[in-house]
Amino acid sequence: MKPKEIQKLCFLVNPKAGKQRSEAIVREIQDLLGQKNIDFHFFNSDKEGSITKFIQTENLMGFDGLCVLGGDGTINEAINGLMSSDQSQSIPLGIIPIGSGNAFAETLGELDPIKALSNILSGTTSLIDVFKIDDREKTFFAINIIGWGMAAEVNILAEKLRWMGGIRYSVASLITVMRMKQKHLKANLGKSNIEGKALFFLALNNVHTGKGMQMAPNAILDDGLIDIIFVSNASKLRVLKIFTQLFSGTHIKDPHVEYSQVISFAIETENDPLNIDGENTGASPIKVELINKAVRIFGKI
Repeated sequence: MKPKEIQKLCFLVNPKAGKQRSEAIVREIQDLLGQKNIDFHFFNSDKEGSITKFIQTENLMGFDGLCVLGGDGTINEAINGLMSSDQSQSIPLGIIPIGSGNAFAETLGELDPIKALSNILSGTTSLIDVFKIDDREKTFFAINIIGWGMAAEVNILAEKLRWMGGIRYSVASLITVMRMKQKHLKANLGKSNIEGKALFFLALNNVHTGKGMQMAPNAILDDGLIDIIFVSNASKLRVLKIFTQLFSGTHIKDPHVEYSQVISFAIETENDPLNIDGENTGASPIKVELINKAVRIFGKI
């Protein structure tokens, strides 16, 4: 697709993301856009869900794209706004990472906010896959990860350690390993089923999660496949070894790690907390399918 000419952008800002860095970065962005004679509008999120509502209710047709300034949770809000308002392919989404994890931005290959903006201004776009999630009450969307078991427990603890910055994911992982215990999991992967005691189950759309962890090294953002990581049982020592391998992606070679790719799945156990795009939101049971090439983003994948 021919690169889009950028004349006006709307920035969706999470002021709380990344240790309050947003004010300084906003000033840099304004200076750069002023030099290039590009019009802009900034919307500051004041509470959870406000970015989703802004996209759903505002007339965005005058913008050449939306740009998220935040982390993975802020991106999730934008994705839900675009998907629920049927604008996910008509208005490209740019990612300017200022969160503490930035797993999705890491997979895109640029963690520097100003360099990320420069990539956006090139106008190159791509279509990527999105999770469609149904629980008993609603349908919503995700772009990165759905985690159960230890994958959810780590995130709950990491939220309490937010003052530590990005390293909190690694610290929370180590603490959770020390406390680890199996839980009952019942899941359907389409052609196969899982039922029994398990440690963790993750479904991923992209390579990274947490801070630098290559959880799904074979994941591709537009391949129409969900990458599943599943560990049913292992000793604490073995799980610690697996943890150290997450940063290189070599954990998938461990015999205790089951790695597969599916187009849909369901978690059928009741009332288990879930990690969805790095946020502690929702609970099982859920049904998930992947919508291929559902969202247009700035960048080449």
